[in-house]
Amino acid sequence: MRLLLITGSYPPLKCGVGDYSYNLVKSLAANLEIQVGVLTTVSASQANQPAGVKVFPVMKTWGLSEAHKIKEVIKSWSPDIVHIQYPTQGYGGGLLPWFLPMICFLMKKKIVQTWHEGYGKASAPWLFLKSIVPSNLIFVRPEFKKELDPWLRWALWGKKTSYIQNASGIPKAELSQQEKEKLKREYLKKQKRLIVFFGFVYPHKGVDLLFKIADPNLDQVIIAGEITEKGDCRSKIMGYADTEPWKGKVTTTGFLSAYDVAALLAVADAVVLPFRSGSGRWSTSIHAAVLNCALVITTSNEQNGYDEKQNVYFAKIDDIDEMKSALAVYAGRRRKQDPDLDRDEWSKIAWEHSSLYSKLLI
Repeated sequence: MRLLLITGSYPPLKCGVGDYSYNLVKSLAANLEIQVGVLTTVSASQANQPAGVKVFPVMKTWGLSEAHKIKEVIKSWSPDIVHIQYPTQGYGGGLLPWFLPMICFLMKKKIVQTWHEGYGKASAPWLFLKSIVPSNLIFVRPEFKKELDPWLRWALWGKKTSYIQNASGIPKAELSQQEKEKLKREYLKKQKRLIVFFGFVYPHKGVDLLFKIADPNLDQVIIAGEITEKGDCRSKIMGYADTEPWKGKVTTTGFLSAYDVAALLAVADAVVLPFRSGSGRWSTSIHAAVLNCALVITTSNEQNGYDEKQNVYFAKIDDIDEMKSALAVYAGRRRKQDPDLDRDEWSKIAWEHSSLYSKLLI
């Protein structure tokens, strides 16, 4: 079987879906019956790829003028299945991604699409373009169908849909106790607790709420990620960080490698993710923190309270007092080892994908 995965972002490009794509193809390629290709942006790396993965970094942009490059790779490499990831930061504002299923269909290829995010009404015309042709759809959010705007559910008509869980794109840190203590001292400076946010910093991530949830008398706040938004989001966060009572008690690291993020999670007293739209099982950030045994305080529309097995506290969205209370009670807790959590989730995810691919080719 030949599988061509199309993604706008792929390491070293910074994108959660790009990291997802890398981990997926790495695990798929472990199956010697699957030959895996990745068609992506020119700045993606061909070096240090998993065995059995061929990368085609050919796309300078994702505008319609680049469509011939997609056709050339499909024609020359001749995949049995084309699997397209939506959305990715690498696609930018290009129109081509919306036409990819149509192009692949006209080239007589089996098509799989993974939808990592929902769609608003403004996307309806473009959604129509990628929904009009026969495709198998994969969702990483278990309640995707319910969460999709009712006016857009026509996009699922006649489609075979599957829910396949998400997983951490970050490894588990392998640090000795001495290494952990040294690293924590370096981050803590003169404070008592280490409070961490990691990932891209956007307004809907609620990063500014950290300064209301954490305690400046106790906490060193680490923001491990790029503050990509200019204007109000950046100025609000930096305004807190540069003035009393937080001055000197906030560290912004910018982008960190996956290993460095894992190490930070392994020593955090709490990972606080106060997402304004809520979080859930689909969140790779939660998977990464749980894998590294950190306490997570996040928000949810579906769950509330402390999940002891995962060591995750789910608060109501924007409920500062509840998150402050959870931090006071649970900060510093590490979850117990558990066979359901301490395992290679990507092997299971790859197996579910390969089973779906095999059924398509019958």
